[in-house]
Amino acid sequence: MQPGRDTETSRILAAAELWARTGDPGVPDDHGLPDCEVMPAGRAIPDDEARQPPLVMVAGWEDSYPGCAPFVAVDGGADCRRCPLAVVEQTLLTRRPVRELCPYGVRMLAFPAPAGSRSSAAVLRIGVPEGSEADLPETAALRAAIRQLRTPEGLATWQAEQRVHGAERRRTAAAALAQMIATTEEFHRLYTAADRDRASSEEVVNRLDSLARDTLREAEAARTRVAHELHDTAAQSMISAHRFLEAARASLAAAQPDTAERHLDAAQERLLAAIHETRSILTTLVPPGLEELGLANALEILVRDRVPAGVAVEVSGQLPRMESWLESDLFAMAAEAVVNAIAHADAATLRIGLRASRGRSIITVTDDGIGFNPAVIRSKTDRGMGLMGISRRAAWLGGRVDVTSRPGDGTTIRISVPIAESEAPARLDAAAPAPGASR
Repeated sequence: MQPGRDTETSRILAAAELWARTGDPGVPDDHGLPDCEVMPAGRAIPDDEARQPPLVMVAGWEDSYPGCAPFVAVDGGADCRRCPLAVVEQTLLTRRPVRELCPYGVRMLAFPAPAGSRSSAAVLRIGVPEGSEADLPETAALRAAIRQLRTPEGLATWQAEQRVHGAERRRTAAAALAQMIATTEEFHRLYTAADRDRASSEEVVNRLDSLARDTLREAEAARTRVAHELHDTAAQSMISAHRFLEAARASLAAAQPDTAERHLDAAQERLLAAIHETRSILTTLVPPGLEELGLANALEILVRDRVPAGVAVEVSGQLPRMESWLESDLFAMAAEAVVNAIAHADAATLRIGLRASRGRSIITVTDDGIGFNPAVIRSKTDRGMGLMGISRRAAWLGGRVDVTSRPGDGTTIRISVPIAESEAPARLDAAAPAPGASR
Protein backbone atom coordinates (compact mmCIF):
# COMPACT_ATOMS: atom_id res chain seq x y z
CA MET A 1 0.00 0.00 0.00
CA GLN A 2 1.25 3.48 -0.82
CA PRO A 3 2.30 5.80 2.03
CA GLY A 4 -0.43 8.34 1.15
CA ARG A 5 -3.02 5.59 1.19
CA ASP A 6 -1.76 4.39 4.60
CA THR A 7 -2.27 7.90 5.94
CA GLU A 8 -5.76 8.06 4.45
CA THR A 9 -6.64 4.68 5.97
CA SER A 10 -5.39 5.82 9.38
CA ARG A 11 -7.51 8.99 9.12
CA ILE A 12 -10.60 6.90 8.35
CA LEU A 13 -9.92 4.54 11.26
CA ALA A 14 -9.35 7.46 13.64
CA ALA A 15 -12.99 8.50 13.12
CA ALA A 16 -14.46 4.99 13.37
CA GLU A 17 -16.93 3.90 16.05
CA LEU A 18 -17.89 0.47 17.38
CA TRP A 19 -21.49 -0.03 18.53
CA ALA A 20 -22.77 -3.14 20.33
CA ARG A 21 -26.16 -4.40 21.38
CA THR A 22 -26.04 -5.07 25.12
CA GLY A 23 -27.37 -8.41 26.20
CA ASP A 24 -27.14 -9.97 22.72
CA PRO A 25 -24.11 -12.31 22.42
CA GLY A 26 -24.36 -12.47 18.62
CA VAL A 27 -23.75 -15.44 16.35
CA PRO A 28 -20.69 -14.90 14.10
CA ASP A 29 -20.86 -16.82 10.84
CA ASP A 30 -17.71 -16.02 8.86
CA HIS A 31 -14.77 -13.65 8.72
CA GLY A 32 -14.68 -12.78 5.01
CA LEU A 33 -14.23 -9.43 3.32
CA PRO A 34 -17.22 -7.08 2.90
CA ASP A 35 -19.78 -8.07 0.29
CA CYS A 36 -19.90 -6.16 -2.95
CA GLU A 37 -23.58 -5.30 -2.50
CA VAL A 38 -24.21 -2.44 -0.07
CA MET A 39 -27.80 -2.00 1.07
CA PRO A 40 -29.33 1.47 1.53
CA ALA A 41 -30.60 2.41 4.98
CA GLY A 42 -34.27 3.00 5.67
CA ARG A 43 -35.86 -0.48 5.55
CA ALA A 44 -38.79 -0.65 7.97
CA ILE A 45 -37.91 -2.63 11.09
CA PRO A 46 -40.61 -5.13 12.21
CA ASP A 47 -41.89 -4.71 15.74
CA ASP A 48 -40.54 -8.05 16.91
CA GLU A 49 -37.08 -7.15 15.60
CA ALA A 50 -37.20 -3.65 17.05
CA ARG A 51 -37.70 -4.97 20.58
CA GLN A 52 -33.98 -5.60 21.06
CA PRO A 53 -31.56 -4.57 23.85
CA PRO A 54 -30.26 -0.99 23.42
CA LEU A 55 -27.20 -0.10 21.37
CA VAL A 56 -24.14 1.24 23.20
CA MET A 57 -20.99 2.77 21.75
CA VAL A 58 -18.11 0.70 23.14
CA ALA A 59 -15.12 2.26 21.37
CA GLY A 60 -14.23 5.36 19.38
CA TRP A 61 -16.12 8.02 21.33
CA GLU A 62 -12.91 9.70 22.53
CA ASP A 63 -11.78 10.44 18.97
CA SER A 64 -15.21 11.25 17.41
CA TYR A 65 -15.51 12.71 13.90
CA PRO A 66 -14.20 16.29 13.49
CA GLY A 67 -16.54 17.08 10.62
CA CYS A 68 -19.59 16.48 12.81
CA ALA A 69 -18.38 18.52 15.83
CA PRO A 70 -20.06 21.86 14.92
CA PHE A 71 -23.35 20.14 14.17
CA VAL A 72 -23.32 18.17 17.44
CA ALA A 73 -22.61 21.37 19.40
CA VAL A 74 -25.04 23.72 17.60
CA ASP A 75 -27.36 22.42 14.89
CA GLY A 76 -27.76 18.70 15.40
CA GLY A 77 -27.65 18.37 19.17
CA ALA A 78 -29.10 15.11 20.41
CA ASP A 79 -29.99 13.97 16.87
CA CYS A 80 -26.35 14.17 15.75
CA ARG A 81 -25.14 12.34 18.83
CA ARG A 82 -27.54 9.47 18.05
CA CYS A 83 -27.25 9.56 14.27
CA PRO A 84 -25.51 6.16 13.77
CA LEU A 85 -28.26 4.24 15.60
CA ALA A 86 -30.50 3.71 12.58
CA VAL A 87 -27.75 2.54 10.27
CA VAL A 88 -26.30 0.28 12.98
CA GLU A 89 -29.73 -1.26 13.67
CA GLN A 90 -30.17 -1.94 9.95
CA THR A 91 -26.74 -3.55 9.76
CA LEU A 92 -27.37 -5.84 12.73
CA LEU A 93 -30.74 -6.90 11.34
CA THR A 94 -29.47 -7.65 7.83
CA ARG A 95 -25.88 -8.56 8.79
CA ARG A 96 -24.73 -6.73 5.68
CA PRO A 97 -23.05 -3.37 5.03
CA VAL A 98 -25.48 -0.43 5.02
CA ARG A 99 -24.89 3.13 3.85
CA GLU A 100 -26.73 6.30 4.85
CA LEU A 101 -26.56 10.06 4.24
CA CYS A 102 -27.27 12.20 7.30
CA PRO A 103 -29.37 15.43 7.01
CA TYR A 104 -26.16 17.49 7.04
CA GLY A 105 -24.58 15.65 4.14
CA VAL A 106 -22.18 13.30 5.93
CA ARG A 107 -22.02 9.84 4.39
CA MET A 108 -21.85 6.87 6.75
CA LEU A 109 -21.08 3.21 6.16
CA ALA A 110 -21.90 0.54 8.76
CA PHE A 111 -20.99 -3.14 8.64
CA PRO A 112 -20.81 -6.09 11.08
CA ALA A 113 -17.56 -6.02 13.03
CA PRO A 114 -16.18 -8.57 13.15
CA ALA A 115 -17.69 -10.08 10.04
CA GLY A 116 -20.90 -11.98 10.67
CA SER A 117 -21.55 -10.48 14.09
CA ARG A 118 -25.17 -9.96 15.12
CA SER A 119 -24.33 -7.89 18.18
CA SER A 120 -21.75 -5.29 17.08
CA ALA A 121 -21.15 -3.06 14.08
CA ALA A 122 -18.51 -0.53 13.04
CA VAL A 123 -19.44 2.87 11.59
CA LEU A 124 -17.21 4.80 9.20
CA ARG A 125 -17.98 8.39 8.24
CA ILE A 126 -16.65 8.53 4.72
CA GLY A 127 -18.06 11.88 3.69
CA VAL A 128 -17.90 15.49 4.77
CA PRO A 129 -20.65 18.06 5.53
CA GLU A 130 -22.19 19.79 2.55
CA GLY A 131 -20.18 22.79 1.38
CA SER A 132 -16.84 21.42 2.61
CA GLU A 133 -13.93 21.40 0.19
CA ALA A 134 -12.41 18.18 1.58
CA ASP A 135 -12.17 15.26 -0.84
CA LEU A 136 -13.79 11.88 -0.34
CA PRO A 137 -11.36 9.13 0.73
CA GLU A 138 -9.90 6.80 -1.84
CA THR A 139 -11.82 3.57 -2.41
CA ALA A 140 -8.70 1.48 -1.72
CA ALA A 141 -8.08 3.27 1.60
CA LEU A 142 -11.72 2.79 2.59
CA ARG A 143 -11.61 -0.92 1.75
CA ALA A 144 -8.40 -1.29 3.79
CA ALA A 145 -10.10 0.28 6.81
CA ILE A 146 -13.15 -1.99 6.40
CA ARG A 147 -10.93 -5.04 5.98
CA GLN A 148 -9.17 -4.33 9.28
CA LEU A 149 -12.35 -3.85 11.30
CA ARG A 150 -14.03 -6.92 9.78
CA THR A 151 -11.48 -9.33 11.28
CA PRO A 152 -11.35 -10.07 15.03
CA GLU A 153 -7.60 -9.45 15.10
CA GLY A 154 -7.82 -6.14 13.24
CA LEU A 155 -10.72 -4.97 15.40
CA ALA A 156 -8.78 -5.77 18.58
CA THR A 157 -5.75 -3.90 17.25
CA TRP A 158 -7.89 -0.85 16.45
CA GLN A 159 -9.44 -0.82 19.92
CA ALA A 160 -5.98 -1.02 21.50
CA GLU A 161 -4.83 1.92 19.36
CA GLN A 162 -7.87 3.91 20.52
CA ARG A 163 -6.85 3.41 24.15
CA VAL A 164 -3.23 4.32 23.42
CA HIS A 165 -4.23 7.52 21.61
CA GLY A 166 -6.45 8.56 24.51
CA ALA A 167 -3.66 7.98 27.03
CA GLU A 168 -1.18 9.87 24.84
CA ARG A 169 -3.49 12.89 24.67
CA ARG A 170 -3.79 12.93 28.44
CA ARG A 171 -0.01 12.73 28.84
CA THR A 172 0.48 15.57 26.37
CA ALA A 173 -2.04 17.77 28.18
CA ALA A 174 -0.40 17.06 31.55
CA ALA A 175 3.04 17.90 30.15
CA ALA A 176 1.75 21.18 28.69
CA LEU A 177 0.23 22.19 32.03
CA ALA A 178 3.44 21.33 33.84
CA GLN A 179 5.43 23.48 31.41
CA MET A 180 3.07 26.41 31.99
CA ILE A 181 3.53 26.11 35.74
CA ALA A 182 7.31 26.11 35.32
CA THR A 183 7.15 29.54 33.66
CA THR A 184 4.79 31.27 36.08
CA GLU A 185 5.41 34.63 37.67
CA GLU A 186 6.40 32.98 40.95
CA PHE A 187 9.10 30.91 39.25
CA HIS A 188 10.60 34.04 37.64
CA ARG A 189 10.31 35.97 40.90
CA LEU A 190 12.45 33.36 42.63
CA TYR A 191 15.14 33.67 39.94
CA THR A 192 15.06 37.49 40.22
CA ALA A 193 15.52 37.27 43.99
CA ALA A 194 18.47 34.91 43.50
CA ASP A 195 20.06 37.36 41.05
CA ARG A 196 19.85 40.19 43.61
CA ASP A 197 21.56 38.11 46.27
CA ARG A 198 25.03 38.15 44.69
CA ALA A 199 26.79 36.72 47.73
CA SER A 200 24.95 33.40 47.54
CA SER A 201 23.94 33.31 43.86
CA GLU A 202 25.44 29.88 43.13
CA GLU A 203 23.69 28.20 46.04
CA VAL A 204 20.36 29.85 45.18
CA VAL A 205 20.57 28.89 41.50
CA ASN A 206 21.33 25.28 42.39
CA ARG A 207 18.40 25.22 44.80
CA LEU A 208 16.06 26.70 42.21
CA ASP A 209 17.15 24.16 39.60
CA SER A 210 16.29 21.35 42.00
CA LEU A 211 13.02 23.05 42.91
CA ALA A 212 12.08 23.41 39.23
CA ARG A 213 12.63 19.71 38.57
CA ASP A 214 10.62 18.68 41.62
CA THR A 215 7.86 21.16 40.76
CA LEU A 216 7.58 19.80 37.22
CA ARG A 217 7.38 16.24 38.50
CA GLU A 218 4.82 17.12 41.14
CA ALA A 219 2.74 19.24 38.75
CA GLU A 220 2.74 16.58 36.04
CA ALA A 221 1.75 13.91 38.55
CA ALA A 222 -1.03 16.12 39.95
CA ARG A 223 -2.46 17.08 36.55
CA THR A 224 -2.27 13.51 35.32
CA ARG A 225 -4.01 12.31 38.48
CA VAL A 226 -6.81 14.85 38.05
CA ALA A 227 -7.21 13.96 34.36
CA HIS A 228 -7.40 10.25 35.17
CA GLU A 229 -9.80 10.83 38.06
CA LEU A 230 -12.15 12.88 35.86
CA HIS A 231 -11.96 10.34 33.04
CA ASP A 232 -12.33 7.28 35.26
CA THR A 233 -14.99 8.63 37.66
CA ALA A 234 -17.22 11.58 36.78
CA ALA A 235 -16.92 11.19 32.99
CA GLN A 236 -17.74 7.48 33.11
CA SER A 237 -20.69 8.09 35.46
CA MET A 238 -22.12 10.75 33.13
CA ILE A 239 -21.66 8.53 30.06
CA SER A 240 -23.38 5.68 31.88
CA ALA A 241 -26.23 8.02 32.88
CA HIS A 242 -26.60 9.12 29.25
CA ARG A 243 -26.86 5.48 28.13
CA PHE A 244 -29.52 4.75 30.74
CA LEU A 245 -31.49 7.81 29.63
CA GLU A 246 -31.34 6.61 26.04
CA ALA A 247 -32.51 3.19 27.20
CA ALA A 248 -35.36 4.79 29.15
CA ARG A 249 -36.45 6.73 26.06
CA ALA A 250 -36.43 3.54 24.04
CA SER A 251 -38.47 1.74 26.71
CA LEU A 252 -41.04 4.55 26.77
CA ALA A 253 -41.30 4.41 23.01
CA ALA A 254 -41.92 0.66 23.30
CA ALA A 255 -44.63 1.23 25.96
CA GLN A 256 -42.57 -0.36 28.74
CA PRO A 257 -42.94 2.15 31.61
CA ASP A 258 -41.59 -0.21 34.30
CA THR A 259 -38.38 -0.79 32.37
CA ALA A 260 -38.09 2.94 31.64
CA GLU A 261 -38.44 3.75 35.35
CA ARG A 262 -35.63 1.35 36.22
CA HIS A 263 -33.41 2.99 33.60
CA LEU A 264 -34.27 6.46 34.94
CA ASP A 265 -33.45 5.38 38.50
CA ALA A 266 -30.12 4.01 37.30
CA ALA A 267 -29.40 7.25 35.40
CA GLN A 268 -30.18 9.29 38.51
CA GLU A 269 -27.79 7.17 40.57
CA ARG A 270 -25.02 7.70 37.98
CA LEU A 271 -25.59 11.47 37.90
CA LEU A 272 -25.51 11.71 41.69
CA ALA A 273 -22.28 9.71 41.66
CA ALA A 274 -20.84 12.08 39.03
CA ILE A 275 -21.77 15.10 41.18
CA HIS A 276 -20.12 13.56 44.24
CA GLU A 277 -17.01 12.58 42.27
CA THR A 278 -16.69 16.04 40.70
CA ARG A 279 -17.05 17.76 44.06
CA SER A 280 -14.42 15.46 45.56
CA ILE A 281 -11.96 16.34 42.78
CA LEU A 282 -12.72 20.09 43.05
CA THR A 283 -12.12 19.93 46.80
CA THR A 284 -8.57 18.72 46.17
CA LEU A 285 -7.99 21.57 43.67
CA VAL A 286 -9.76 24.45 45.46
CA PRO A 287 -10.25 23.76 49.20
CA PRO A 288 -13.68 25.09 50.26
CA GLY A 289 -13.51 28.27 52.36
CA LEU A 290 -9.75 28.76 52.09
CA GLU A 291 -9.72 31.87 49.91
CA GLU A 292 -12.75 33.50 51.53
CA LEU A 293 -12.38 32.57 55.20
CA GLY A 294 -8.79 31.55 55.81
CA LEU A 295 -6.85 28.45 56.74
CA ALA A 296 -8.50 27.66 60.09
CA ASN A 297 -12.01 27.76 58.62
CA ALA A 298 -10.94 25.64 55.64
CA LEU A 299 -9.52 23.02 58.02
CA GLU A 300 -12.78 23.05 59.98
CA ILE A 301 -14.66 22.29 56.76
CA LEU A 302 -12.16 19.52 55.95
CA VAL A 303 -12.52 17.71 59.28
CA ARG A 304 -16.29 18.15 59.20
CA ASP A 305 -16.45 16.37 55.84
CA ARG A 306 -13.66 13.81 56.22
CA VAL A 307 -13.33 12.78 59.87
CA PRO A 308 -15.58 9.88 60.96
CA ALA A 309 -18.38 10.73 63.38
CA GLY A 310 -16.82 8.71 66.21
CA VAL A 311 -13.66 10.86 66.32
CA ALA A 312 -13.62 14.02 68.47
CA VAL A 313 -11.97 16.91 66.59
CA GLU A 314 -10.78 20.33 67.75
CA VAL A 315 -9.41 23.15 65.57
CA SER A 316 -7.90 26.03 67.54
CA GLY A 317 -5.87 29.17 66.88
CA GLN A 318 -5.48 31.31 63.79
CA LEU A 319 -2.83 32.48 61.33
CA PRO A 320 -2.54 35.85 59.57
CA ARG A 321 -3.71 35.94 55.96
CA MET A 322 -0.88 35.04 53.59
CA GLU A 323 -0.29 34.78 49.87
CA SER A 324 -2.84 32.43 48.35
CA TRP A 325 -0.23 29.98 47.04
CA LEU A 326 1.31 29.68 50.54
CA GLU A 327 -2.07 29.17 52.18
CA SER A 328 -2.85 26.45 49.62
CA ASP A 329 0.44 24.68 50.41
CA LEU A 330 -0.13 24.93 54.17
CA PHE A 331 -3.65 23.54 53.75
CA ALA A 332 -2.34 20.69 51.59
CA MET A 333 0.26 19.73 54.22
CA ALA A 334 -2.22 19.93 57.11
CA ALA A 335 -4.82 18.00 55.13
CA GLU A 336 -2.32 15.24 54.36
CA ALA A 337 -1.48 14.97 58.05
CA VAL A 338 -5.20 14.77 58.95
CA VAL A 339 -5.90 12.14 56.25
CA ASN A 340 -2.92 10.10 57.50
CA ALA A 341 -4.27 10.20 61.04
CA ILE A 342 -7.76 9.16 59.91
CA ALA A 343 -6.44 6.29 57.78
CA HIS A 344 -3.75 4.88 60.06
CA ALA A 345 -3.91 6.15 63.65
CA ASP A 346 -7.17 4.54 64.86
CA ALA A 347 -7.55 7.60 67.10
CA ALA A 348 -10.46 8.74 69.26
CA THR A 349 -9.34 12.39 69.41
CA LEU A 350 -7.73 14.67 66.83
CA ARG A 351 -6.46 18.18 67.60
CA ILE A 352 -5.31 20.78 65.05
CA GLY A 353 -3.56 23.90 66.32
CA LEU A 354 -2.52 27.02 64.38
CA ARG A 355 -0.28 29.85 65.61
CA ALA A 356 2.32 32.35 64.44
CA SER A 357 5.66 32.61 66.26
CA ARG A 358 8.81 34.60 65.37
CA GLY A 359 7.85 35.10 61.75
CA ARG A 360 6.83 31.49 61.17
CA SER A 361 3.47 29.82 60.76
CA ILE A 362 3.16 26.67 62.87
CA ILE A 363 0.52 23.97 62.45
CA THR A 364 0.33 20.93 64.74
CA VAL A 365 -1.81 17.84 64.13
CA THR A 366 -2.03 15.60 67.22
CA ASP A 367 -3.87 12.29 67.64
CA ASP A 368 -4.16 9.80 70.50
CA GLY A 369 -3.93 6.78 68.22
CA ILE A 370 -1.69 3.75 68.04
CA GLY A 371 1.49 5.68 67.18
CA PHE A 372 4.47 4.34 65.22
CA ASN A 373 8.24 4.45 64.89
CA PRO A 374 8.98 7.36 62.50
CA ALA A 375 12.40 5.99 61.53
CA VAL A 376 10.86 2.71 60.34
CA ILE A 377 7.57 3.82 58.81
CA ARG A 378 8.91 6.54 56.48
CA SER A 379 10.19 4.09 53.90
CA LYS A 380 7.73 1.21 54.20
CA THR A 381 4.10 2.36 54.16
CA ASP A 382 1.61 4.70 52.53
CA ARG A 383 1.76 6.82 55.68
CA GLY A 384 5.51 7.09 55.20
CA MET A 385 5.00 8.33 51.66
CA GLY A 386 2.55 10.94 52.97
CA LEU A 387 5.08 12.17 55.55
CA MET A 388 7.77 12.37 52.87
CA GLY A 389 5.47 14.51 50.71
CA ILE A 390 4.74 16.89 53.62
CA SER A 391 8.45 17.21 54.47
CA ARG A 392 9.45 17.86 50.86
CA ARG A 393 6.77 20.53 50.41
CA ALA A 394 7.79 22.26 53.66
CA ALA A 395 11.45 22.23 52.57
CA TRP A 396 10.50 23.97 49.32
CA LEU A 397 8.96 26.73 51.42
CA GLY A 398 12.06 27.06 53.62
CA GLY A 399 10.43 25.23 56.52
CA ARG A 400 10.53 21.85 58.19
CA VAL A 401 8.33 19.07 59.57
CA ASP A 402 8.92 17.37 62.94
CA VAL A 403 7.21 14.06 63.75
CA THR A 404 6.93 12.90 67.36
CA SER A 405 5.50 9.41 67.89
CA ARG A 406 6.07 6.01 69.34
CA PRO A 407 3.98 2.83 69.32
CA GLY A 408 0.97 3.10 71.61
CA ASP A 409 1.52 6.77 72.47
CA GLY A 410 -0.16 8.78 69.69
CA THR A 411 1.44 11.09 67.12
CA THR A 412 2.18 14.82 66.75
CA ILE A 413 3.12 16.34 63.39
CA ARG A 414 4.51 19.89 63.61
CA ILE A 415 4.69 21.92 60.37
CA SER A 416 6.72 25.16 60.48
CA VAL A 417 7.31 27.50 57.51
CA PRO A 418 8.18 31.20 57.21
CA ILE A 419 5.22 33.57 57.02
CA ALA A 420 4.71 35.47 53.76
CA GLU A 421 1.83 37.81 54.52
CA SER A 422 -0.51 38.89 51.74
CA GLU A 423 -0.29 42.48 50.57
CA ALA A 424 -4.03 42.46 49.82
CA PRO A 425 -6.49 43.80 52.41
CA ALA A 426 -7.40 41.26 55.07
CA ARG A 427 -10.51 39.28 54.19
CA LEU A 428 -11.30 38.47 57.82
CA ASP A 429 -11.89 40.86 60.70
CA ALA A 430 -8.54 40.98 62.52
CA ALA A 431 -10.34 41.48 65.81
CA ALA A 432 -12.54 38.43 65.35
CA PRO A 433 -11.93 35.64 67.89
CA ALA A 434 -10.00 32.58 66.78
CA PRO A 435 -12.30 29.93 65.38
CA GLY A 436 -12.76 26.56 67.01
CA ALA A 437 -14.60 23.41 66.09
CA SER A 438 -15.28 20.20 67.91
CA ARG A 439 -17.46 17.17 67.61
